[in-house]
Order: sequence, then C-alpha cells, then structure tokens
Amino acid sequence: MKKTASLFLCLVLICTLFSACGEKKTDNENTSNTQSSDIQLKITVDSHYDDMDDSSVRAYEKLCKAVIGYETEVKFNTALTDNVNQLFYTCFPLYSLVEGISFLDDNSGVKISYVNDKDTHLAKIAEFQDAVSRTMTQCGYGKVTSNMYLLNLYTYIAKNVTVDDSVTSVMETILKKKGISSTISGMFEYLLLQAGIKASHVMNLNTDSIAKMMSMAEFNGEWYYFDPSAEINENSGEGLMFFAMDEIRALNSASAASFVYTDNTEPEPVEDEAYEKLKNSTSYTVENNKATAKLKGGKTFDFEIK
Repeated sequence: MKKTASLFLCLVLICTLFSACGEKKTDNENTSNTQSSDIQLKITVDSHYDDMDDSSVRAYEKLCKAVIGYETEVKFNTALTDNVNQLFYTCFPLYSLVEGISFLDDNSGVKISYVNDKDTHLAKIAEFQDAVSRTMTQCGYGKVTSNMYLLNLYTYIAKNVTVDDSVTSVMETILKKKGISSTISGMFEYLLLQAGIKASHVMNLNTDSIAKMMSMAEFNGEWYYFDPSAEINENSGEGLMFFAMDEIRALNSASAASFVYTDNTEPEPVEDEAYEKLKNSTSYTVENNKATAKLKGGKTFDFEIK
C-alpha cells in the first residue's frame, strides 16, 4: 500500500489550487492564558462510516495508534487496505505527519515513514492534543450539554478561525486556527466526534469546479448541515446564518446541485426546516438553554438548546 490520495485528500489539494466561545481571543490569549484540561485524544470515525465492518475499523485504529507512537510498521490484514485508507484520510487529522505507507515484504501489514524525526513528531502530537483539549475545554466540554457544546464550538470556530488558502490540513487548522473550507469543516467535525457527537464530512464539486466542503451533524436530535467557513466570511461568527441548515438551504448557500460523502455516496435528505429563520440572523444570545437570534428587519427567533 502506498500513501494513496483518497477522494478527501484529492479535494483538499483541489481547494488549494483554486472565541473562546463567545468573544474572540488574541493569539497570546489562546496559547498562553487559557488552561486546558487533560482531555485524551480519541480515535474517531466519521459517522457516515459507523456501519463499516469491525475488522476494518480495528485495522484503522491500529494504524492510527502506530502513527501516534511513531511506530515504523503495523500488522493488519492488507485485504482491508481500501477501507483503512478511506478511514485514515477522512477521519484522522494526523495523517499529514505521515510521508508514506507501503506493504511489508511478507504482506503481513504496512511500514510507515514520517515527515519529521521522532522527537519533532512526538512534540507535534503533544501540541495537537493540547490544542484539541484547550478548544474543547473553552467550549464547555464536560460542563454543558452536547447540543450546547456544538453551538459553542461552531461559534468558537466562526469567531477565532481565519479562512486562509495556505493551510490545507485539519491538523494545522486546529493548531494555527486558519485554513480552507474543507479543513475548517474538518476541525468542526473532528472536535464534535471527540465529544461523542455524530458528525460527517460532505462535499460538492458542482460549484465552478471548486470543491465546496460542508459538515453534517446531529443537533437537538436531528441531522443538519453546517458551514462554519461561510459564517466566518459572512459575519465573523456574530450570526448563525449557516447553522442547522436543511438540505435546500445548504444547497442554496453553496450554489450546489448535491452533496456527497467522502466515498462519493449521497446523504439521506435533510428536510427539517426548524431553523430556517436563522439565515437572516445578525447576532444571537443564549440564556437558560434558550437562544435568541436577532434577525434582519428587527425581528427575533428563539430556539431551545436541549
């Protein structure tokens, strides 16, 4: 097996060619003044692949653990290579630390080469874990409901992350708080999955040949589309214009004909329009698990955060 360019990775390259939760933090405040809790990284799977066979998931987990530990080889059934690649390049942000993966001579597994030496590699792993832990802590992980955490995380990203075409990996977006639409969505999904919230990565290739990435996630018991990079561009996280979108609203915002998962299959329709009015939001506040969004024209829209 070589380090193949999965559909997700290819689209990242295509894109390259073409607060704490609430108030925005300065770089120094984000890196120095905020204490992070000891949240351990979990090896997560994009929710679209929840029904993938257990053997493939276990092989994927072994590969991820090997990368985290800077191991140079890992044994698993190489007949599972396609599934393992799909999970590895879709779900594991630290794949960007890997230079190459190839079959062992006896075909009993794979050998791994790395971009950096061992000390640098392990330092980057530690830095990444600290960034994940710090962000999750700032967004209330473990202290608020899952739905409140999702709203907090969405707002955090919209207020603190910058759209920047020079950053093309989810790992670097989490570390540097900047990136392209796919990596910003990837950050959102990864930090939801780390908190045990269902989330998936979706994309569209019908927008003037440029890949438009978006997230799907479960909020208040239903699946919706989310576009944090559009929120950044439109209002720097003050509103919720691209939050909890049904399919029609999401397709319209992306000028898209359809979305697909990273394996090129289409999602089930998302038809719930409960949050349709948020497309006109200019700001919002939260009190006692109820959000109040101010809308263009002076009206308001209230919704419960369960």
